[in-house]
Amino acid sequence: MSEFVLQDNMEAAASGSNNQSLNFISREHMLFATPFWQTKVEGVDNEPIKKYCYKLKDKTKGVIISNRGGFHSQEVLKPLPDALQNFFNQVTLWANNYCAQITNINDLVIGNWWVNINPKFTYNRRHDHQKSILSGVYYVDCEGKDIGHLIVERDDNMEFFAGRYQNSSPICLNSFRMLPYTGFLLMFPAWTHHSVEANLEDRDRISIAFNLVDPQMGDSGHDVVHTRVHNNTYG
Repeated sequence: MSEFVLQDNMEAAASGSNNQSLNFISREHMLFATPFWQTKVEGVDNEPIKKYCYKLKDKTKGVIISNRGGFHSQEVLKPLPDALQNFFNQVTLWANNYCAQITNINDLVIGNWWVNINPKFTYNRRHDHQKSILSGVYYVDCEGKDIGHLIVERDDNMEFFAGRYQNSSPICLNSFRMLPYTGFLLMFPAWTHHSVEANLEDRDRISIAFNLVDPQMGDSGHDVVHTRVHNNTYG
């Protein structure tokens, strides 16, 4: 929070009298700001993770939640590849480090995770993740300009008030689109509405999504997926 003084020299009123110069002693409050953590993860051996994702698809039954077409896993086959287990360990540390910088939270754990495999023309509708603190998605195999944007949106009807100012500042944005790539990781508050456009490439889009939860809240585990899907095309 910053404090500043704004001096405004008012022009003379129509009566000809001079208005007194006013000092505006203000405090800026960045309220309701939403943090998004985007990074390129280097050093991950994606090949065994990719093979594991296809193994899940071949040997387990998927579910339909936000996905329209494609595969959304609901089971785990153990043991996990070392590369995947190491990723989960490292991303948990990374998430808690960032949370500790802006909150008093530093003990989150991965409550559940799942694999998404999206072949051509499949997508994920807009949804959020209930009963979680943070959500994240890591792209194991994702290449091409038509692979489909990841979209995050606010749900406070900002578009009805911001008008022409919507694109003037991140504060006024109603939605934001990001083109993912192999190694792309995005993490965000779990209540954030998000969706993924249709994959229009002639190859699969493979990602691993996960939720970080407060271990004291209970109700964690891979088989628990609290996803609320919203009624529109991609979102």
